[in-house]
Amino acid sequence: KSKEKRRKKKAQEEKEKDVRAREAALLDADRAPETAAEFERLLVASPNSSYIWIKYMALHLNMTEIEKAREVSDRALKQINFREERERFNVWVARMNLEALYGSKDALMSVFEEACKVCDAKKMHLQLLAILEKGSEPQVTEQFFKTVTRKYRQSCKVWLRYCQYKLSAAHPEAASRTLDKAIAALPKRKHLKLISKFAMMEYKLGSAERGATLMEGVVSSYPKRIDLWSVFIDMQLKAGNLDGARGLLARAVTLKLRARQAKFFFKRWLELEKTHGTPETVADVKEKAREWVEENAS
Repeated sequence: KSKEKRRKKKAQEEKEKDVRAREAALLDADRAPETAAEFERLLVASPNSSYIWIKYMALHLNMTEIEKAREVSDRALKQINFREERERFNVWVARMNLEALYGSKDALMSVFEEACKVCDAKKMHLQLLAILEKGSEPQVTEQFFKTVTRKYRQSCKVWLRYCQYKLSAAHPEAASRTLDKAIAALPKRKHLKLISKFAMMEYKLGSAERGATLMEGVVSSYPKRIDLWSVFIDMQLKAGNLDGARGLLARAVTLKLRARQAKFFFKRWLELEKTHGTPETVADVKEKAREWVEENAS
């Protein structure tokens, strides 16, 4: 079920990418539209294209015609077919960005509330968080994070965004406290995803050492999750911890593995030694691989 869901999501993303490429080609066929009349002609052919509507809004914003940009967004939301959920969502986000930059807080919140009535409300809350993170006062953003985590208490994605916000602001202790709150709020089945993704964020935004400590706990609790071992190895390599990566690979090949999995780990270990090791360490890995094959030949 999960695999099919990922396949459909990837297919949808590819479709959207193709649509965007065709729209960009349409805009750039000769030159980008420079007047309202040129945009109007484009919209006759592509009335459901959020890409063109948003470019049209930008035309007015560049000329400080804020009210006209608002009018364009209102027209877009009336004309884009209600089945084109992604296109309508894009326009709502553009309008929220407009109000954040040129309007008032009340105007922004009014647009946000209207958008929540007709779009995926959780996605819209996450979009507003992104807008507030970029341009609002920290107290306002913090308060809205608290509101969103109360409203979507069992959403792993929402809690991870809150953790990311804390780590990005260089508040590791607050991020750790937020992680504890998330663990208490989320069902147990989501804990593995939460902790492993938080560990990845620690590597990128906080401390590789804290990230490694978390991932060590993860692979110890779920030793059969080969994908998590692979993620942990990747993070150690990206952090420049070659000895840490070597140690993980040496442990990984002692797990109960299928031949394909063992080949994957030995290949990565061999690549590591060829790049950063010595002829002796390369030979050692090859010997261990031969021993594994002999021991598991049956």
